[in-house]
Amino acid sequence: MQKTRKILKIFPSQKMLLPLIILCVVIACTDRAGSDKSKTNTTMHKVETLSPTRSAEEHTPLLNIDAIKKAYAAVNKELEDGQLDSTTFKYSCKDEKNGTVSYFTKNGNLKLIVHRYNEYDHYEAVDRYFVQDSTLFFTYSTSTAWSFDDGPEGSTKDNIKENRTYLIAEKPVKCLEKNFTIRSKASTNPDPESVLNRDVNCQSAAIVLKPYHILTKYRFKSTANCLE
Repeated sequence: MQKTRKILKIFPSQKMLLPLIILCVVIACTDRAGSDKSKTNTTMHKVETLSPTRSAEEHTPLLNIDAIKKAYAAVNKELEDGQLDSTTFKYSCKDEKNGTVSYFTKNGNLKLIVHRYNEYDHYEAVDRYFVQDSTLFFTYSTSTAWSFDDGPEGSTKDNIKENRTYLIAEKPVKCLEKNFTIRSKASTNPDPESVLNRDVNCQSAAIVLKPYHILTKYRFKSTANCLE
């Protein structure tokens, strides 16, 4: 009997047991709530970390000429400031046309393609394609065709043409052209910056889009042969 009483004293009385059980339940719930909150915070942090940054790279759609001019100036400023990465390849097409293609990017996004090429010995050109959010919005092309000129022996002249095309949703909406001639033996020649552009009728979008799409095809897989 005495032994039984000693064993019973080891365990708390019923009056103490109930509060103890309640306390344990409260502590368990608190720990679980804290754990769930920690998991929630961790999950939210992961979502924020994994959320795409593309939205920061996207721009307002270019819907008018002024917006296109600002975007054009911004790309040129990034180019001048050395903010753009570049890759280049050269090609030769049956020794009739040779060229160099350069791609300028920022954070992996294509900003500008510059295509320099010449055909035989009397013609050379540079085509520039300005891109925003994978959409072509402006092209600037200059071409020079030279020939012998009247006058002293060895006189030559360069007939230069510049074309500018503004595009909205890759459709030409404004086209400008400039023409002037530089003579090797002339006492004075026109200042290219002073020659005025004139409005011309925009031709089919394919005129600028076709060569642009050909160039984009070789961005990640260059060629040493003809561009097709």
